[in-house]
Amino acid sequence: MNTLLIPTDFSPIADNALQYAIDMANKYQFDILLYNVVQLSTPDFSHLANVDDFSNIIEEVKKKMDEKVTLLQNLHPEITFSCEVETGLLIDCINDKCNQINPIAMLMGITGSGTGMDKLIGSNAILAMKHIKHPVIIVPKDASFKSIENICLACDLKNVLTSTPLIEIKVFTKLFNARLNVLNIDYKNRNFSAQTSTELQNLEYILEEVNHELHFIENENVSDAINDFISTKHMDMLIMIPKKHSFFESLFHKSKSKEMAYQSHIPILALHQD
Repeated sequence: MNTLLIPTDFSPIADNALQYAIDMANKYQFDILLYNVVQLSTPDFSHLANVDDFSNIIEEVKKKMDEKVTLLQNLHPEITFSCEVETGLLIDCINDKCNQINPIAMLMGITGSGTGMDKLIGSNAILAMKHIKHPVIIVPKDASFKSIENICLACDLKNVLTSTPLIEIKVFTKLFNARLNVLNIDYKNRNFSAQTSTELQNLEYILEEVNHELHFIENENVSDAINDFISTKHMDMLIMIPKKHSFFESLFHKSKSKEMAYQSHIPILALHQD
């Protein structure tokens, strides 16, 4: 299905991700499905006493979604918009919807601040990257769309043949007509092993049909290295493979100095192994 799935809670973070999706859909001729999940078990709805109260909430959300889609359709007649409202657990509902419609990708926002709703949005985005098997694009709160010409793929050169989502990498690099920049980060050869040379050969073999370039950086801090590379080399998107914990967890670790290690303004495309 030639559709971008956009979950929304009507927050500024979600609206920014929606605007990013609109600009992307306009350039690459996608449709947009705006999606809201009413999670009645959350503290926000704990005061509701009966089924009628729940029904009223759902009807209000549906009305708000219809109004938003009508406005968007008038503003962007070149894009086909639709909307759906469901009840349940957010990640489970998104996963089910992705399985149902098989979207190009699911887009949602993320923020680096650490309190209130922003923290919840950040947590949901990370859960989505980990648990939704379809492509997930995470849009930082200050990101704005630009043509995707250079994509960065963080790779630790371990189990390349079995852990690289090659089909999806090929699909997105071809879709965007982009160059893939494969980034490996090490420090004093601590990750070098007898298999590293073989893994590098395997990587070159599976990417032989992909426009790509390899980059090797010496840095003790993985997240800093990725952020610096993205900035200095002007990357437009970062591919992450969430089950590659050595990279994924370090990029989103919490520290005393900053709540979220990922500081870039470019989106993350989370892909899972084939």
